[in-house]
Amino acid sequence: MKRYPLILAALLCTPAMALTPEDAEARLRMAMQIAREHNDAAKVAQVERVWGHLKKGLTENAETEIAAAEKVVGIDPGGWSMAGQPLAKPTPEMLTKSKELGQRLHEAMLSEDAEKVRAVTAEMLKVLGDQAGVPDGRRLGHRPVGKELTQAEATALFIQALKTQGRAVRQLREGKPLPNQMMRIYGYILSGLAEVRPWLVKHQPEELVSVDALASGCANVMMTLQQPAGYFPFPDLRGKNIRFGEMIERQIKAGLVQVKDGWVITADPDGGTQFDTGVCGVALLKAGEAFENKTWLEAGKRAADWALEQKCCGNFNYNALSISLLAHQYRLSQEARYLEGALKKLRVGVAPGLAPNGRWMDAHNARTVYHLIILRALGDLASVMPEHSEVDAIARPALKALLDEFDAMGITVEALPELEILHRLYPEDERLKAALSQMASSLIEKCTEGGQIKMGAQPDQLAALAGVSKNR
Repeated sequence: MKRYPLILAALLCTPAMALTPEDAEARLRMAMQIAREHNDAAKVAQVERVWGHLKKGLTENAETEIAAAEKVVGIDPGGWSMAGQPLAKPTPEMLTKSKELGQRLHEAMLSEDAEKVRAVTAEMLKVLGDQAGVPDGRRLGHRPVGKELTQAEATALFIQALKTQGRAVRQLREGKPLPNQMMRIYGYILSGLAEVRPWLVKHQPEELVSVDALASGCANVMMTLQQPAGYFPFPDLRGKNIRFGEMIERQIKAGLVQVKDGWVITADPDGGTQFDTGVCGVALLKAGEAFENKTWLEAGKRAADWALEQKCCGNFNYNALSISLLAHQYRLSQEARYLEGALKKLRVGVAPGLAPNGRWMDAHNARTVYHLIILRALGDLASVMPEHSEVDAIARPALKALLDEFDAMGITVEALPELEILHRLYPEDERLKAALSQMASSLIEKCTEGGQIKMGAQPDQLAALAGVSKNR
């Protein structure tokens, strides 16, 4: 991203102006970050234009221009909040000290010593102060109107939505990967097919042949691309995705990764490979069980074995994805090493990062989408433990933080299977029960908007509707 210095001289010409060059740059940086993550070139260009106007100094219209750039990405006027919920505003001192502590956190993670990790995170929490657990990006929420479906209707909706993806579905049935898609996409589809299969048997058995062929195609794509060590590659998105394309370019220039046949086949040195490997490994295990396919189960186990050997990294949600994978492998195999590995990753790579507000301390992992990944891992792990008070101590404040956001902003993320797992653990939680209902309604709205059925959510999210809908 370009940096445009905002010259103090212009500010001196308007001494009554409250906006400072530092504030202007920080606000535009936040707007740019959110625009880039939308992968929306038009929004990026609009923020760039404002930045360009102000590169020679602040003008009388600077506040108006910046507010317009913020509005287009959903930030409240004045910056630093979205729908009234705070956005991270660290001081330069916080950023400098956090960077230094980040290296120490990385070293502590590699030691696999939970006490060393906690010593560093305690320092980080002190440095961050009231900024601990405040996300550096949010998504606008909405409040669903309360739609409900029966189990049969939810099953039919999934199948009808799937049929709207005709070309992609046909390609996947043939075992051909989709262009420029991350491996996790195949994982979401396969997990959804595994989730919905029992309801197809009950309500729409005539669709089983088609669904089984799609599951087989997805699994074949995943197993073809799975690397010998058990992990899954990342697509070469240079020139196709703003954020990830630049990341890959930096890693190639630094000699950290290798690209082959359109894929980054080297495991991410920063731990990011745990993401796709976690999602795909869980999908293969779930599908192997649902479709009674030993080959898929073996591929999922290879992924779990790879995850078991990985050191934790400073990105808490990456570690959480490996916890989910190991928990699922333990559920199927009952081999103690997988549960022990998941618990080690919890104690070293997840639990120490919890902030007092119930989110993870750094601004990245405090984002709701990553917070949810961690919550899902806690639910997966607790679900396979006879006694899970250790997990509850982390999961309950984290769940409260999520529900507080939903109360304030409406539904901000897709999280039906995640909330379903947590509801099984905490059935007495009335707020969670209400959120589960609202989440289901939100997904129905997304997939039937304007009276037209579409795949308006990830397949694993939509598939979960049948499991939480009325049993008829």
